[in-house]
Amino acid sequence: MLRIASIAAFEMRFPFSRIYGEGNIPADLLSPASHFQRIKRTGQTATLVVVTDKDGVKGFGECFGLPSPGPSRQLVNEVIAPALSGAQVASPEEALAEFHHYFKALGNSRGPAMEALAGVDIALWDLLAKRAGKSLAQLLGGDARPVPVYASPVPFTANPDDSARRALAFVEQGYKGLKLKIGRGVETDIAHIRAIRSAIPAETALMLDANCGYERGAALQLIDSLGEFNIAWLEEPVEPEDFESLRMLCERAPCPIGGGENDFIESAFERLVDLGIAYLQPNVTRVGVTGMRRLSALAERHGVEVALHGVGTSIGVATALHCCAALPKLSLFERNHLVNPMRDDVGVPLSVDEQGCISPPRGQGHGGAPRPGAGRAIFDQEIQRALAEPADAEADEALS
Repeated sequence: MLRIASIAAFEMRFPFSRIYGEGNIPADLLSPASHFQRIKRTGQTATLVVVTDKDGVKGFGECFGLPSPGPSRQLVNEVIAPALSGAQVASPEEALAEFHHYFKALGNSRGPAMEALAGVDIALWDLLAKRAGKSLAQLLGGDARPVPVYASPVPFTANPDDSARRALAFVEQGYKGLKLKIGRGVETDIAHIRAIRSAIPAETALMLDANCGYERGAALQLIDSLGEFNIAWLEEPVEPEDFESLRMLCERAPCPIGGGENDFIESAFERLVDLGIAYLQPNVTRVGVTGMRRLSALAERHGVEVALHGVGTSIGVATALHCCAALPKLSLFERNHLVNPMRDDVGVPLSVDEQGCISPPRGQGHGGAPRPGAGRAIFDQEIQRALAEPADAEADEALS
């Protein structure tokens, strides 16, 4: 039984200008995907969730940060925290079940409301594992074993041969699979795919991610051109709710179709499976640890695979790795290489081994708690206090 003293959420932001200076941010960071051409990525963002129990033990969670961390922070602080602070809960699932029903009843089965719940869920699981003296993987019934990963994204440069050289560099680092962001036009995409497939070893898996960049006609044209390239999967060729196009593409494609990073609840993933999606690709900072357990069971029932989306800070990455290590149908993790000091400079080692795997952090919980002042990931004073201080006196008194 967990006795919750307090819950608080904080915005985490890291502007790329802190590294490159104003006006010098590389174009592939500002526009890393087909749907980010006008909306520029000027930095990395996330929402940090801190749950503190009556003894001052803290669990850390993360909410997905795009396009802004503000909405999920407000929902945690203004809706979830007032209702859960001072409560005794048997499990994360029990603690948040009523909130899920409440938000879905208001039409919020996607977006910041679900992300807020995911962040709290991750923090509760982290806290529960620490109280049990176990790693998150052990608490989930497994162990912190190495997790197979693939490298993402292969930079989509102006010249296909340059993209191929960047892909080969990942192979030389030990990766057994790579993912190329496409969606720049069928002819352009095929030129880059051909160059990369020719450059890398035949046994290296090549995945494609269109980031919802195509309408049905162009998506059909694309898949009709992929047969010669031995593609491991094509991810999100069209918008997430273009269900009829997804069904057509699944039936016609020469490779498996993947999707799900923009889905949040079990019924949405069930629908993807019904459409023919072979690889479910959830984000732990959108579905939480509880959601990952449900998706592993769903995949077991339907004979599909779960390959986790890999963006986020150290918390999201560490949590995802523990889930992959422990849950049987979570078969693969995306090692994202976009610049993010909030992921890389806070003590979560992410070097790939000779088998193309990365191990989850050791120790209790998920092991991904940020370290204030580590490297370039500088946190403001409010977050530093939240990471360091025990439960406040008022919250502790409310439980006595």
